[in-house]
Amino acid sequence: MIKLGFLGGGYDSIAGPVHFIASQMDNCFEVVGGIFSHNSLRSKESAKIYKVKQFDTLEEMCKEVDIVVLLTPTPMHYQNLLELSKYNVGVICDKPLVSNLQEAEEIKKLYENRFIVVTHNYNGYPMVRELRALIEQQKFGVVKNIIVNMPQESFFRPPKSIKYPQKWRLQDGKIPTIALDLGVHVYNLAYFLLQINPNRVFAEVSKFSKYDVVDDMKIWFSYENSTKGSFWISKTALGNANALSIEIYGEKAGAKWTQENPEELTIAYNNGKKEIINRSCNLLEAGKRKYNRMTPGHPAGFIEAFANLYIDIASFYENGKNPYVFGLDHTIDNLKFFESAMQSYKRGEWIEAY
Repeated sequence: MIKLGFLGGGYDSIAGPVHFIASQMDNCFEVVGGIFSHNSLRSKESAKIYKVKQFDTLEEMCKEVDIVVLLTPTPMHYQNLLELSKYNVGVICDKPLVSNLQEAEEIKKLYENRFIVVTHNYNGYPMVRELRALIEQQKFGVVKNIIVNMPQESFFRPPKSIKYPQKWRLQDGKIPTIALDLGVHVYNLAYFLLQINPNRVFAEVSKFSKYDVVDDMKIWFSYENSTKGSFWISKTALGNANALSIEIYGEKAGAKWTQENPEELTIAYNNGKKEIINRSCNLLEAGKRKYNRMTPGHPAGFIEAFANLYIDIASFYENGKNPYVFGLDHTIDNLKFFESAMQSYKRGEWIEAY
């Protein structure tokens, strides 16, 4: 079993419990322990709740684990990765890997021949993977348009279960924090489905809330093959807790998937026929055993999607390949896209994406 250690990810954090549960669901990993907080008392409390070991130093932890799961706030990732590069361990990093392209290029030099992956959990939903398989099978013909939206209301109606927004979310760098927080997800989903990167981009950004940071971005882009696309990410869209949606439009058919109804994929054909498929149907991908821990009719959700990704990471760690795992190169493309989007906004024109 692959041994994990957590850096960050305390019991009261957003990411920690989700990663912990997802990593344990299919018996691929053992969480040995961690340094769950810079506050030693809170770290010890997390270790007690997780029923694992509390480590006092990074060196101590890295001697006992195969992989460190990096779950600290985004602005800390770069320094954390520099420290982890001194030890013979792999890294699973919660998105985004780092905050800007310069940091990513420097980390690539240190980790190019090492195990390092970045988690984008939304591509773990079975019906999102089914959609990718259908695209690969030319079910839609030539894809003409892709739309991925991720509107939230968190700046106007923050979640009551946590202290939000944290201070680090209220500072923008070269890439706005909303793009690092939400944008990297929508970009990953578009790449995951079409398996190509955009070549041109145009963006509009807004500040609607009381915070002096970008809280709404609309981005249009195109591909060399003439496919078009758009993203909308927002933290000021009242009525949307996390209304992630994907739309695909091709010559033969179109499809729509929403996280609010994750078990169903709606497909509309050019002959007027419309169908709704779920895991109980005869499927290309989502019918596989690993997506069906319970029989169809028992909905699989966010943590199960994350667990699917952890199965893929285990496979990648053991075999060196897996089509659903993303690392340094994808991170660099992702950050380049959003740096280009901000340049487009400042210039007020379409620009090359890379």
